[in-house]
Amino acid sequence: MAYLILALRVGLGALLVVAGVLKAHDGPIGTAITIAGYRILPQPAVAPLGIVLPYFEIMLGAYLFLGLFSRVAGWVAAAQFAAFAVAVGSLVVRKIPADCGCFGSSLPVPPSWWHVAFDVLLAVAAAAIALRGPGAFALDRLLFPSSYFVRGRETASP
Repeated sequence: MAYLILALRVGLGALLVVAGVLKAHDGPIGTAITIAGYRILPQPAVAPLGIVLPYFEIMLGAYLFLGLFSRVAGWVAAAQFAAFAVAVGSLVVRKIPADCGCFGSSLPVPPSWWHVAFDVLLAVAAAAIALRGPGAFALDRLLFPSSYFVRGRETASP
């Protein structure tokens, strides 16, 4: 189980880092335009989120990738993917053909129920990390050997 959690942690971490880097490459204005296309948030919230979201994803992805504060990072990632699923689902229901912006403007992805299902799957994987974490080769095991970040449902791990 420890190696499955490791694979989930590294995979989700890498996905978030790549997504954040591509959003950062678009710049805060490009990211804010994509967020505004969802027509969900009030206008005053769009610009700050356009600035913060790319770097938040990079940081969260790095925490997961390294296995640092794995449980907390897993819950935060689960909440983020669930919010993305709801947001993309709202695009599908309202028939708004906006680009999801998941990987910045470099990889346009139209909203679909498959996309919503994938975000839900990512949320479940992140929740598994939070519940079972931190998995093998996590910095949590080195830095906090007897803390909340390490104790989980695993019976044995390296």
